[in-house]
Amino acid sequence: MVTVIEYVGFHPTLALEGFNYIRMRKPIEGVYILYDNKRDRYGAASRRNADKLVHKLEFFNPIRIGINPQSQLSVFSKLYAILRLEVVEKSREVYLDITDMPPEAVATTTLLAMLFKDVHLYVVPSRERGDFIPPPESPKFEEWLEEKDSKRGLEPLEIYRPRVRFKLFEDGDEGLSVRILSTLYDKGGIASSIKDLIKWCGARPTDPATKNRFSRAVDSLARKGLVYKVHKGRERKIMLTDFGKVYAKALKLSIEFPHEVVKPLKLEVSTL
Repeated sequence: MVTVIEYVGFHPTLALEGFNYIRMRKPIEGVYILYDNKRDRYGAASRRNADKLVHKLEFFNPIRIGINPQSQLSVFSKLYAILRLEVVEKSREVYLDITDMPPEAVATTTLLAMLFKDVHLYVVPSRERGDFIPPPESPKFEEWLEEKDSKRGLEPLEIYRPRVRFKLFEDGDEGLSVRILSTLYDKGGIASSIKDLIKWCGARPTDPATKNRFSRAVDSLARKGLVYKVHKGRERKIMLTDFGKVYAKALKLSIEFPHEVVKPLKLEVSTL
């Protein structure tokens, strides 16, 4: 069973489309609609749009909860209470929409998601992006950018977190785990068998101790959501998860970065 948590800012239609996507794939038992309860224009817009979404989702009896999205105390305390109830006490998966959240709330929500199992964060990309920005070749482009840059800031706010560092690998496991992830990434993200993976890593698959060590490492990576094992008939494939691909790419870049950073500065334009 699934609970969906929607934070509503300026885009209730995006929130609804994301909800409908999940609804077609998961049995939804609970819905929370979070909104900005500050007494300012952002709060007024958020409350209006929360009303709209509540009306659209009235079949699910959504629970409305006001938060101050710029206060870590407000976001953390209220979301923690919701997640504890839904995940710990009701044993539900939670899908949490962070599309409309400001940066402070996104950082706090991400921290919270790491404290509970089965919490999925997601965003709903807009089909049209940047349509409000003047064409770069037009005179209004520079004017618009300067106008947007006219705001002045207050004192920076730190997003607090536990002092204990999150460790993805246990002591002694990191070397082999990194080698497995990097090798899988270089081979297209999939190995047909543990034997192939061991060969690719330059070890002997016929050695029982080696095979046992690799098997334990793969099991550990699977528990952490970095790889998954596909058992179909006699096949025993090992594949990178989506997060495994992201992490393996980061590992490769971290090795290349010290050499790349000394090159002349060049602004990159993403093709994604």
